[in-house]
Formats: sequence, structure tokens, C-alpha cells
Amino acid sequence: MASSVEIQLKHIMDEYQTKVQTVSREACKKVSRKLSRTLKSASPRRSGEYAAGWSTKALDSDTYVVYNKAKPGLTHLLENGHVIRNKYGTYGRAPAFKHIKPAADNAQEELITEIEARL
Repeated sequence: MASSVEIQLKHIMDEYQTKVQTVSREACKKVSRKLSRTLKSASPRRSGEYAAGWSTKALDSDTYVVYNKAKPGLTHLLENGHVIRNKYGTYGRAPAFKHIKPAADNAQEELITEIEARL
């Protein structure tokens, strides 16, 4: 038979687990939306369609994905650079425009800070 202390400790731990889940859900939602806004402002603006295409989607209650819904294939090319070709063969390389990785690294740091501050 469980003692009163064990029951109280289990109750406290269950409450803390629920609080951690709630805080992490809210922080993930907030940081993913902020990352989407950051990418909209940091993206190259040749036509504007790529920069405006950043969006956030919830996969489940605590998993969020930030993606470009307008031009999803362009993200890799802009982030890493690519070969420029013409009908005679290659004639150079387009420079990489690093805009996703710095924003994602900053968002990871912000998520950790946000969760620690709320707990």
C-alpha cells in the first residue's frame, strides 16, 4: 500500500509534467510564428513571392513546422547556392544566401530561453 508521502509526491510530479507540456506547447507555437515572420523579412526579395510564402503548420499538439508554401524547392537552392547553367553547359555558380540557418539557430536558442523563463 502506498504511503501518503508517495501519493502526494506523485500528484506533485503529475502537476509539474502537465505544466511542462503546456509551457512547451505555447513556447513552440510562439517561437515558430516568430521564426516565420523573421524568415519573411530576411528572405531575398527578387519577386517577393518567395519571401511572402513562409508559413507555420502544426503537425500535432507540440510539433510545428515552418515551411515555404509558395516556392518550397527554392529554399535549398538559395540557402546552399547552385550551379547556373545555359544551353552550352555550366557557366558559374550562384552564391549561397544564408537566411534559414541563422534564423533557425536563433529560434532554437529563443525556445530554450522561453521555456526556462516560464518554468
